[in-house]
Amino acid sequence: MTIKRLDKQYYSETLNLSMYAFQYKIPEEELEKRYKQLDSHELYGIEIEDKLAAKLHLLSLGVFLGDTEYKMGGIAGVATYPEYRRKGLVKDLLTFTLERMREKGQTLSMLHPFSIAFYRKYGWELFAQLKKVKVPKAELKMFEPVSGTIKRFNKETYPNKLEEVYRQYAKGHSGMLARDSEWWKERTITTLCVAVYSDDKGEDTGYILYDIKDQKMKVEEFIALNAEARNGLWNFICQHDSMLAEVELVLHPDDPLPFLLHNPKTTTELQPYFMARVVDVFSFFNLYFHSFEGELSINISDDYAPWNNGKFLLANKKTEKLSSDYEVDMELDVNVLIPLIFGIYSATELYNMGLIKGDQQKIRVLTENVQVKPGFFIDFF
Repeated sequence: MTIKRLDKQYYSETLNLSMYAFQYKIPEEELEKRYKQLDSHELYGIEIEDKLAAKLHLLSLGVFLGDTEYKMGGIAGVATYPEYRRKGLVKDLLTFTLERMREKGQTLSMLHPFSIAFYRKYGWELFAQLKKVKVPKAELKMFEPVSGTIKRFNKETYPNKLEEVYRQYAKGHSGMLARDSEWWKERTITTLCVAVYSDDKGEDTGYILYDIKDQKMKVEEFIALNAEARNGLWNFICQHDSMLAEVELVLHPDDPLPFLLHNPKTTTELQPYFMARVVDVFSFFNLYFHSFEGELSINISDDYAPWNNGKFLLANKKTEKLSSDYEVDMELDVNVLIPLIFGIYSATELYNMGLIKGDQQKIRVLTENVQVKPGFFIDFF
């Protein structure tokens, strides 16, 4: 099968395949906007008998792992018509795209899976979950009063400082998107309302993105840099009590807000969300372990990115590729790197699960040298 880059003449076919596979309809008046979005994608497809049979979108993005921003290849819109399924077309597209991401210096890749088990086969692993909390009107009890203020905005009027609030929050986690202003307007806020909390010194320290429909407030992002901002934003939500029957919030799994509620016994749902993959182990290790002064050797297995197969030495703040006869400290599949580097499980915990094999003392060294920033992702592509 030949994989080809799809240019503008394929935009209509690309969207038709998406609409068929994902069962939705783009209104006629929105087509031009969607075509414009495709300008920033790399589109790849496979034709059979001159008809588009399968396609994939590659987005060039960045994500934070703590303070450091990494280039990331976002995989989206993977689709095949039913008559061409189970012929290995998606496998071919994914392996081709791994090579393309490596060429572009994208050491990480992310996607939203239709099936976690399917993408696990190809080296992607779950790293982010969302907690959805539903609070009925009767439980909208305000917290302690705060001295700051709330101001409301939309995507055309929101203050630039809002982007910095997000960046500060994102740097305390692993995996959050490095958004630019266009992404903020066209992919994050869109039609949502924005409420920003400012302290009594005029500093913006938190915000929510939300909408209200049919007596329900849905809070898509609740970002607070400190307890005062959290209280102020929650109190603002409670001020809507006469308008609402329920509030639904999307939160980080470890967010303390539900615990702090007057009645924490609320309906809570934990949803697996995004998956990630290391595209180029050698390049990633050089970035991630750039300050590691010890010595560790790791054998990586990767069935779909052959350049990742092999033994790697972390020593003296750099990474080296080792010969095949070198006796290493530990071995693991490429998938296992994801829960490790995104702070889901420590190397020791992964060892206890049987996912890392090797010398326990060296595994403790690895545990001590992985930055512990909890994985989180709240965007979509």
